[in-house]
Amino acid sequence: MGGLGSGRHGGLGASKCEDYSSLDLAWLKREGLLKPNRCSSISFNRGGNESGGLTLIAGPGGVRLIYRTRSQWEPDWQDIDEFIPFAYTDTNFGGRRKWFECPSCYYACRVLYGGKYYRCRKCHNLKYESQYEQPFFRSISQAQKLRKKLGGEASLERPFPLKPKGMHWKTYQRYRQKIGSFQTGCLSESSK
Repeated sequence: MGGLGSGRHGGLGASKCEDYSSLDLAWLKREGLLKPNRCSSISFNRGGNESGGLTLIAGPGGVRLIYRTRSQWEPDWQDIDEFIPFAYTDTNFGGRRKWFECPSCYYACRVLYGGKYYRCRKCHNLKYESQYEQPFFRSISQAQKLRKKLGGEASLERPFPLKPKGMHWKTYQRYRQKIGSFQTGCLSESSK
């Protein structure tokens, strides 16, 4: 037991979601790209440079993705034309929520990640960048994210942001309490 190479490795072999191009169903809907028979070109950027793109054709039962890809081991480009069906789940008050249905595992998901094929996070064995952070730094990241959501600066040293117009006081107080617990957790972690 124990010894070199034993124990948890913290997912060193897994790639991060942030390293892949992604299709977010909510973003597609917001941009009006899911209207039936609409054909759209989507380009992906990484570091300010275009890193790829695809053509998306929306239909009533799903989306068709047309793109070119190649792996680092294959010199030739491969044309991909695949259909990603929609899945639906019932909501509490009689409505239905739309999801992508991963063509490999049939899992209902909101985001598909590109590789050779667009699949769910689990099929690509991806982790979120925050899963690699130590608990101390994760608390800081969460507090900074909430401060930005309130319209303030991410710095924990700056004054706490004022309540944004239109936000309920109850929500604002909940965020304020959450940020306070993150900061308290950070202070207790740093004193250890």
